[in-house]
Amino acid sequence: MSLVAVLDVETTGLVPARERIIEIGIVLLNSAGQVEAELESLINPQRDVGPSHIHQVYARDVQNAPTFADFAGE
Repeated sequence: MSLVAVLDVETTGLVPARERIIEIGIVLLNSAGQVEAELESLINPQRDVGPSHIHQVYARDVQNAPTFADFAGE
């Protein structure tokens, strides 16, 4: 059985080389398109979260969230 990972991220801005992930969502789908697993988390970028009016994520939201390095271990 093959799985497909659907990934959604929110970042601190719009310039990929400078930005950091602040929210990530992953859904694993099987070959029939059924959800096998889901994972979602806010990520602490360890810097300003950027334009909150765009992504609706605020500094207070990520204050106690894992860093990307901590999350990536999962």
